[in-house]
Amino acid sequence: VPRETMAAFDLYAVMLEDWQTRMNLVGPSTLPMLWSRHFTDSAQLLPLGGSGKRWLDIGAGAGFPGLVIALLDPDAHVTMVESIAKKCRFLEAVVEALQLEDRVRVANRRIEDMPAEVFDVITARALAALDQLFRWGLRFAGAETRWLLPKGAKVAEELANAGRSFDYRHRLVPSCTDAAARIVVASKVVWRLRR
Repeated sequence: VPRETMAAFDLYAVMLEDWQTRMNLVGPSTLPMLWSRHFTDSAQLLPLGGSGKRWLDIGAGAGFPGLVIALLDPDAHVTMVESIAKKCRFLEAVVEALQLEDRVRVANRRIEDMPAEVFDVITARALAALDQLFRWGLRFAGAETRWLLPKGAKVAEELANAGRSFDYRHRLVPSCTDAAARIVVASKVVWRLRR
C-alpha cells in the first residue's frame, strides 16, 4: 500500500475515533481492533470485485467497506447509501478530508428511495439478511453485477432462505479476518418464478 494511502487510512482512523466519542459509528468493543476488524475486513472485498469500478455500498454506516474500497482503488467510484443523517455527516467529513469528492458520493436516504441505476458491484456489511439485501439491491443490478456480502456463521441458513425467492449463482470465500465468517460472492440474481 503506498505511503499516501496509509496516511489517508491513519487520518480516517483518527476521525473515526474522534467522532465515535459523540455518536455510535461502530461497536465500541471493536474500536481497539479498528485495523483488523474494519479496515482489513473491508479491504479483502476489493480483489473479489474483479474489474468492477462502480460500487454501491448499502447501509454504509462508518464507511465500511465503501470508503476503504475508494482509498485502495483510485479508479473506483463508490456510492454510499446511509439513512442516518449524522452518520452521513461523518462520511461527508471523511470524504472531504481525504479529497475523495470526485469519486465518492454519500446519499442520505433509504435504499428504497434511491433512483435505480446499475452498478458493477453491490456490497453491504452487517446490515440485513441475504434475501433482504437482494430485495433492496435488485434494482441496482445488471446481468454482470457482482454482489459481495460478508456473512457470519448463519450463512447457510441465509442462502437457503434467499433461495426461496431468488435464483442466483454464488460461491463462498473464507474471510481472512474471522474463521467463522464467509463472503457470499453472488451473481445473476433474479426473482424466482412462481410455479
